[in-house]
Order: sequence, then structure tokens, then C-alpha cells
Amino acid sequence: MTKTAEFVVLGCRAGAPGEGVAASGYLVRSGGTVILLDCGPGVVLELTRHGAAHALSAAIITHAHADHCADLLALAYQRLFPYPLPRLALWGSAPIQGVLQGLDALFGIPSLPTLTTPLAQAFAFHALSANGRCEIAGLVVETMQTRHPTPTLAVRFPELGLVYTADGALTDELVAFARSASLLVAECTYTSADGHDLDGHGHMTAAQAAQLASRAGVQALLLTHFARYADAPISARLAADHFGGQIHIAHPGMHVHL
Repeated sequence: MTKTAEFVVLGCRAGAPGEGVAASGYLVRSGGTVILLDCGPGVVLELTRHGAAHALSAAIITHAHADHCADLLALAYQRLFPYPLPRLALWGSAPIQGVLQGLDALFGIPSLPTLTTPLAQAFAFHALSANGRCEIAGLVVETMQTRHPTPTLAVRFPELGLVYTADGALTDELVAFARSASLLVAECTYTSADGHDLDGHGHMTAAQAAQLASRAGVQALLLTHFARYADAPISARLAADHFGGQIHIAHPGMHVHL
């Protein structure tokens, strides 16, 4: 396992930025490799605060919901203006390519050669398959499709012991995918299932995230993707009833060594 590896939280709120917290976005650092994992609203500003906006080796976007990819437009502009950077390898679920094309159609600037199709000019897109394995910026990455309304990929970095659920309901397949992780980064959108169709909408409660961690035998659980960030301490208390390992609450600027 790489001793210099770490997981960095840029944003951890579901839906939209709020309470001073950006939507979903994280960094995976290993040696000189820096991978952006999801890019929701507010994440690009956090990237600049961490001095990482120009240091990215690649990006992975798990699915085409706005709270995980809407800041791709801002990232494209940031990489192209006022001085263009080399195209960034951007890996994602298949629908992400349509997101890039749609944003270009809406927000391209014909009068500026470097911004006529900003997403196509800033990123080199590579589709990730469900239940696949590939190498991204020198790191092995494995994926599986979660239960969510749009094609969504949980991501595993086996060399780092890291698993990120992205968005998705609790399933046996997700348990198997997360098996024996050193760090499980799990969405816990809600504190309670009351009034929510968790399977249909494809999300977990804090208790379910902890049950996932327990069933998968992981070492540590990082709770993220909060509908209300103020509820994060409640989520941690609820999770502790179902998982006896170490539980972290995601917060912007958090660094977890892998």
C-alpha cells in the first residue's frame, strides 16, 4: 500500500452547495498522481484553495447528476482561460459524454478560439464500463454499477484500499465490491428512511452505510453526501449503532491517509 496516498474532501453535500459546503468532490493523491473524483457545484473553488486546480493528473466522474458533475464547465473554463492547459483525461460513466457535449452547445464562446467548445478542448473523455478494471494515471481503478436512476459507478482503488460508493442503494453487490476496504467512503444522504424511496431513488441512510461497512468488513468508514450538513453528527451517531470500526464525518479540507 502506498504510504504517501491520501483522500481529500473538497465537498460532501448532496444536491447543491449549502451551509458553506460544496457538493460532491474529492481528491485521491498517491505519490505525484492527483485524481479528481466527482466535480459538483463549488468544487472548482475548493480545488483552487487546495492549490490543486493545475495539478490534476486525471478526473473520474461517477454519474450525470448535477451535484456530481455540474462544475465541469467551471473546471473547463479554469483550465482554458486565460492560458490553456493540456487536455485532462476525464473518465466517466457513459452519459457523461452527453453532458460534455450539451454544455459545449450551450456555453461555447465562438469569439474565443480556446473556448469555442470548452469541454471538448479541456478534456479527453474516456468511458468507464460497469464492472470494469483499468489504469488511470498509473493507478488501478475498478468499477461497478450501483442502483441509482442514472448509470452510476462505484469506484475502487485496490492498491490504496479505497472504495467510494458514489450514489446508490445498499445491495449485496455493493457489499461484495467494498469487501475488506481500508477506507469506505459511503454516501449517507438521509438520517432516516421515512418518506424516502431508497431503492427507487438509489440512496442510503447513515444506518445503511454503516451496515454496508460492517457486512463488507472494512476498517474505517467515511460518511459523506449529506442532504443537510448540519445533520452530519446525527448520521455519525446512527452509524455507530451498526458499525464498530472507525467512523469519520466528511468535511471540506479533510485529509485521510490511506
